[in-house]
Amino acid sequence: MAATQEVVPAAVLSDDNNATFEEMMAVAREKAALEPKADDQEEAVTRGLIVNRQKNNLTMHLYDQHNWYGNPVPSFPSSIIIQMHPVEFKHKGPLPQGSKGGVVYADQKSFPPRKWLLAFDLLKKKVYVEAGPIGPTDWNVVEVKLDASEDRSTYEDSIFGGKASGSNDGKNVFAMFYN
Repeated sequence: MAATQEVVPAAVLSDDNNATFEEMMAVAREKAALEPKADDQEEAVTRGLIVNRQKNNLTMHLYDQHNWYGNPVPSFPSSIIIQMHPVEFKHKGPLPQGSKGGVVYADQKSFPPRKWLLAFDLLKKKVYVEAGPIGPTDWNVVEVKLDASEDRSTYEDSIFGGKASGSNDGKNVFAMFYN
């Protein structure tokens, strides 16, 4: 993504977006509590939620993905429509490596077309998000940024206006893409 973009502190979320984010995290925890327990001795399971909150009501489509450890089961959602409810995914990986992956969605109809990225490492409680113009994803660079990240990440593309927020609580990964 362009060098002129900047990372914005996580505290920059607006009150509305922060409320949505907290609500999304609570829903994910409730759903996870209702699921049968996986064999925690053999695999790590990331339960993920992504919500599309773009102002221009464009559907986001799966653009790219990368799996360092594990795989999405069955697969990442092919699209994310603008809605109040997030799309869900699961990513499973064997222990001791766990579940570490990344996914990119693009709207492709705005000008210029934009993409949003979510990368996560479940066992290390790390998440990294980006937003910017469509282009190739350098997954080596993303992994370096992910490894240097923490359990929350917020990113704002000051040129094109895309924003992304993410969180990893060690069981659930949450992302909100907006502008």
